[in-house]
Parts: sequence; C-alpha cells; structure tokens
Amino acid sequence: MTVLEENGILDIIVESNGKKRRESVTGIKPTVTDADLYEIATSIANLLVEPVALIRRRVSKTYTA
Repeated sequence: MTVLEENGILDIIVESNGKKRRESVTGIKPTVTDADLYEIATSIANLLVEPVALIRRRVSKTYTA
C-alpha cells in the first residue's frame, strides 16, 4: 500500500457577532511542522479584528494498493 499525503488546509475559526466564521489558507505542504504552522496562524490571527475560536490543520491522504 502507498500513502500519498496531499497539500492541506489551515483553518482559522473566528467568532463574529456570536457566529463562527472560517478563514482558510490552502496549499499547506505536508512537510510543514505543526509548530511553524501555529506560528503562521497566530500571526494571521493578530491581523484579524474578531477573536479566534479555533486553529485547525486539515490533511488529505490517498491510499493506493
């Protein structure tokens, strides 16, 4: 079996007027460390007016025989 990890997505969930809204950055390379990605996410969050509720990394993997 071969596993291919594809580019992921960085989600920053913010709260605005009691509602949650997602800001996404696509094309996150699988080789990026969680620590580096968190540093980038917090830098982006500091530019936003709304408070950040959640920072999430989404990954996609393809399995072939």
